[in-house]
Amino acid sequence: MRRLIYRTAASTELRRIARYTKREWGEKQARRYTERLRQRIKALRRYPLRYPEVAERAGIREMRCGQHLVFYRVSDEAIEIVNIVHVARDWEALV
Repeated sequence: MRRLIYRTAASTELRRIARYTKREWGEKQARRYTERLRQRIKALRRYPLRYPEVAERAGIREMRCGQHLVFYRVSDEAIEIVNIVHVARDWEALV
């Protein structure tokens, strides 16, 4: 099974999501939402090609989870989480 690798941008964004969600909706919701994101990302290990490639970015795939898009790249050895972007943001500038 492929291992998961988080780029710095993706790790940073996951922490930002947790802080923002906690501030706006409380600690319980922050834990629930970030755990959901982590579980969906972890599930990519079993079905990495399930989600479509992004036409504008060769080799990058996109998975929606809640209000966020998870951008990732698949290789024989790993799944690289490139970034996690809120759906309202300009993802092209961040991926």
